[in-house]
Amino acid sequence: MTENMWLKYTLLIERETEDPFVAEVLTSPYTLGWIEPQIEVLTTENGYDFAEDTDGPVVGYLFEPMQDSEEAHTQRLRLYIQRWKGHVSLKEVELVPEENDSWKEEFREVQVGNWWIAPTWTDPQALETAEHILWIDPGAAFGTGYHGTTQDMLLFLQELSLTGKRVLDIGAGSGILSLYCVLNGASQPVCAVDINPQSEYQVLVNATNNHLPESTVNVVIGDAQEPSVADRLPEMSDLILLNIGGDEDIAMLPVVERHMAPEGLLLLSGIVEWNRDHVITMYEQAGYRLEKERQTDEWITVMLRKQR
Repeated sequence: MTENMWLKYTLLIERETEDPFVAEVLTSPYTLGWIEPQIEVLTTENGYDFAEDTDGPVVGYLFEPMQDSEEAHTQRLRLYIQRWKGHVSLKEVELVPEENDSWKEEFREVQVGNWWIAPTWTDPQALETAEHILWIDPGAAFGTGYHGTTQDMLLFLQELSLTGKRVLDIGAGSGILSLYCVLNGASQPVCAVDINPQSEYQVLVNATNNHLPESTVNVVIGDAQEPSVADRLPEMSDLILLNIGGDEDIAMLPVVERHMAPEGLLLLSGIVEWNRDHVITMYEQAGYRLEKERQTDEWITVMLRKQR
């Protein structure tokens, strides 16, 4: 027996089988890590893009503590997935350090301006001198506080008075920006929108991590451009946060226009330097004035104000 080691199984799961598979495996001896689409990152003239294989299977990761030989464990898993009659297949088996804790080493505290973003398992000594802490566990939703776009958005937010502001956060991920706004006096609930179904759970977990009632954030899952989703958004917002990508920022312009209050503020990120001028021009033509700009590596974040 190998102590403190786990087997990590990479599975290919047909999309129509994903929901029943997840429901079943949660009651099984296996630990479900996460499910993700097969995505290829592309570099285009407009910045970065993501090509998702919408026809192929999704990728799932299961974990199991190592107790017998790898061969014995693998054989039992193959027998277990036979119930899905070929719709779930084993792609890869890896021996990894105990997944209960080892993966947490990838996520550490980070200082952004006067605030620290930290997972709940952070050593208290590392935060002894921290003035403000936002507790964020990454989970399955994007948003750890490490990315330059998130940090630049937070730096801009720290320059603003958020008291009483109606906030709409599109591309909320794990809720970093939404929860920061709640903690700094924004009108409740802050509306957090994301297309990832896992986002709702993670935002609410992080609200609890920060001693906030779940009612302080209204999580809306879906594409804000879809009428059924748009109907669930606040009628008017004083501050809209948009951190999803250059082309997506442009595509979301009608949504921003529909929900932006007169003279409201827009924080726009996910822009790369070679797509900056096009994105800003599109918003300027719609009546927004560029007020401030930040850049981290190739990533651009801007503050725009809606003109009367």
